[in-house]
Order: sequence, then C-alpha cells, then structure tokens
Amino acid sequence: MALHHPTHLVVTPMKKAIFLALIALFLFSVVVFAQDGGVDPNNPRQLTPEQQALAKEIQQELWCPICQGIRLDVCEQQVCQQMREMIDEMILEGKSKQEIIDEFVVQYGVVILGEPPKEGVNLMAWIMPIALALAGLGFAVWMSRKWTEKRRQDPALAPVTAGGGTETGPSAPSSDIEDDYLARVEQELGEEY
Repeated sequence: MALHHPTHLVVTPMKKAIFLALIALFLFSVVVFAQDGGVDPNNPRQLTPEQQALAKEIQQELWCPICQGIRLDVCEQQVCQQMREMIDEMILEGKSKQEIIDEFVVQYGVVILGEPPKEGVNLMAWIMPIALALAGLGFAVWMSRKWTEKRRQDPALAPVTAGGGTETGPSAPSSDIEDDYLARVEQELGEEY
C-alpha cells in the first residue's frame, strides 16, 4: 500500500527558498534596529529635554549667514543644518548659551545675530534711524513755522476767504497788488503793439 502525503506538507524547493528569505529579512531588520538603537531622528545626539530647549533657544537667536532674514531654526540650507549640529555638540560639551553664540559670532560675524549688538560702532545702526527721524521732524516743524510767519508778514500770500478778504485783513491790499500787476501787463502789451 502506497502512502499518500498531503500536498500542503510537502516542502518544495520554492517554499524552502521563500521561507529562508523571510527569516533572513527578519534577522536583517532586527540587526539594523539594534544598531540604530531606536534613535529619534529629531534628536540624534540624545539631548535631554533641557538641552533640546537650550538648543532651540540658541537656534532662534541666530540667523542664517547665507539667507537674508531667515532664522537658523527654520532655514533648510546645508550650512544651517551643520550649524544646528554644532550647537548640539557644544551643548554636550557643556558650553553655555553665550559661549556658543560668541563662538558663532567669531566664526561668521555679527550678521549671524540678525541685529547688530547695541554697543560700540554697531550702536550707530540703532541710533542713526532715530536721529534722522527726529532731525526730519524738526526740519518739518521749522519749515512750517517759517512759512506760516512769512504768510503773516506778506498779505499777498495769505489765503483769500469767502468774503473776498484774506485771513490777515480786508481785500483792499490784495486788490491794489492785482491792479498794479494788471497795469504793468497792459503797459508791456501796449509797448509791443
């Protein structure tokens, strides 16, 4: 009598190859995960929450040395990624916030701060706009007073009111000036013809 084996229990070379491939894939993923150690991609250097907060604070105070007006924490430039990594390393070395900022200023200049420090020659960048605005305002007030005083002294420059006079007096002085002007115009026209 012949024994019949059920077909689902027969191990064919194809089933054996697939089974071995699945075991190899599983072992490979376990090895990769063990080497990775479950490292958070947003915190590859395993900073503590306090260190992460300090790094974020420093990144928000520094600006990209290449881009105009983009903070280090949001800039996607490769140099900014490297600078963020340097900040993490310096924090792990135990450097203070000011030491890290000072090191970046030495390396990239005050442009890295986004705004010039309020000291030394850079103080002029803070004072000059205010000084120029005050000087412009003072000049405008001075010119306004000068024009107002000139109008008060010369009735011909005073605006005419609804009654025919000026704000400084009756309409007679203005009429005399107009009469003199018209007389000169007529005289010059008469000489030419």
